[in-house]
Amino acid sequence: FVEAVPLAQKASIMDYQVVVVDNKPKYKIIRADDTHQFYISFTTLLKNFDREDLKALWRIVKDRFSSKKPTNFSNEYLLLTLKTMFGELDAHDAIWRSQKGTYGLSL
Repeated sequence: FVEAVPLAQKASIMDYQVVVVDNKPKYKIIRADDTHQFYISFTTLLKNFDREDLKALWRIVKDRFSSKKPTNFSNEYLLLTLKTMFGELDAHDAIWRSQKGTYGLSL
């Protein structure tokens, strides 16, 4: 019997921020080992995340917006997209209310 030892372990996601770099919003993902990575879009974030990363990000987003509403398009998009992915939409979510979003863009 030989025990497998992983060569590298990925640190879990601890927080995220929406930051503006070069006048463009980007997702800054902060991991437990104090490293961070910038993602220009949610699509690139998805390409680089595994399911455990998405679950951790969903927990953070859900906790952050359980008592307050998102204040910008990037946060609202992240919240609604993760809600859709994890099947937790309800009749009050913005995606079902109208085609015109809060910020003038359709979701």
